[in-house]
Amino acid sequence: MTIGEYIREKLNLWSVSYSDALISAELSKLDLQIESEYNNETASKLDLFFYNLLPEMLLLPNSVSEGGYSISFDKKAVEGYYQMLCEKLGKPNLLPKPTIKDISNQW
Repeated sequence: MTIGEYIREKLNLWSVSYSDALISAELSKLDLQIESEYNNETASKLDLFFYNLLPEMLLLPNSVSEGGYSISFDKKAVEGYYQMLCEKLGKPNLLPKPTIKDISNQW
């Protein structure tokens, strides 16, 4: 299995597709090629690939409908996977955290 096939299969789990050009551009940042063989050595770099890609992916709408055809993905599942990657890689979670703003003094 190539790195490109692995990435496409992983993205298909969430019903998301990226062009080969975008995948290649992201892989080049990690000194990987889309045609390279997937193995234990490249697996850790691919965790970093998904760590970099998922915050951008979570900015996409969860569903798109057009002409009776609909595509959607589970953002909570992707966020959970991203959180797992953050912990595994020891990297900060870059997703915005919900905040509560106290405006009681304005009453």
